[in-house]
Formats: sequence, structure tokens, C-alpha cells
Amino acid sequence: MVRKLKRAKDKFPDIPDSGEMKKIIFHSILSYLSKQDGHVSKMEIKDLLFDAISLIPGFRVEWGEIQKFGKSKLLVNYKDKLLILDLEEISNMILKLWDHYLDTHPHHKPHK
Repeated sequence: MVRKLKRAKDKFPDIPDSGEMKKIIFHSILSYLSKQDGHVSKMEIKDLLFDAISLIPGFRVEWGEIQKFGKSKLLVNYKDKLLILDLEEISNMILKLWDHYLDTHPHHKPHK
């Protein structure tokens, strides 16, 4: 007698919850930056985004090979779909906003 194994149905919906994704990414950025006293590097922001996107249920994330995808490309897999994200523009925007915040809120300037 041969028994067939039931395929485990994954619990993730076909389309991820965009509201939940936004909350996770936004909270991760705010949480990280609220602990900073001064400027942050572009690589810190890219690593932060990598970690935040990795927290989204069902997402598998890895850096794309520079030779194949170019610089700052994040490969995001959800179910059998792949998304290639270019983190250059978003990390630059976060850095600009953070630098503007530091310039307008002197109590967050680094201590010398």
C-alpha cells in the first residue's frame, strides 16, 4: 500500500499585505534612526532595508550579484515570484531626509 504525502499548503496569501509591509519597513527605519546620534552611512541604510524586508512574512531576501544585477540590487522572493529592488534611490532619499532632520534639530547632532 502506497500512501501519498499531503503537500503542505503554505499559509501565505497569493499577494502579500501591503499595509503590513509598509508598517514593518516604516517601523524598522524609525526604530533604527531614533537610536542614532548623528549621520549614518548609505550601507547602514541598505542593511537596514535588507533586514526590514526580511521581516515581512513569506519574504526571502538576498543581495543580487553585482556582475548579474548591478550595484545595490536586492532579490526578494515571495512564493514563486522574484522582485528585483534597486535600493540606491530609496537609501539616498532616506539619507537626505535624515541629514535634513539633523540640520533642523540640533539636539541630535553628534557629540564632539
